[in-house]
Amino acid sequence: MNKIVLSLFTLATIFVTLQMMVGVEALNIGFAKDVRITMFNNISQTIAINCKEKNYDDGFHDVNPGESYSFTIAVLTIVPRSLWYCSFSWGNGGLKTFDIYLQKRDGKCGMGKTACVWSIREGGPCKVGGQCYQWNNEQNNTLG
Repeated sequence: MNKIVLSLFTLATIFVTLQMMVGVEALNIGFAKDVRITMFNNISQTIAINCKEKNYDDGFHDVNPGESYSFTIAVLTIVPRSLWYCSFSWGNGGLKTFDIYLQKRDGKCGMGKTACVWSIREGGPCKVGGQCYQWNNEQNNTLG
């Protein structure tokens, strides 16, 4: 019985360690995958983007109209809990926020032909080839 408890504790420790590595750097050993997130600025002004997850801040990035910003994250495939959110600000647009990668919603990104490519618009972000969403501070309901 003690060997079973010790084995379960060891497995739990490994999973917790891997979960803590997500967002910083994870080993590609089948438990994690890299996901590339790209955001195109489809607003007529330069936008400042700042993306974060629980333990990591990607910093501020200015993105000119028509240009894009990309970054790669590591997510665990066995525990679908990853969440990356971004703040967006431009001119008189105020500060907008959005969950740019929500693993329960975007878990298939990076698999096959599915990509995590977003069009950032004044009304809210749209996944290229998919749904449009409102900003988090505007109830985060899908637009259609």
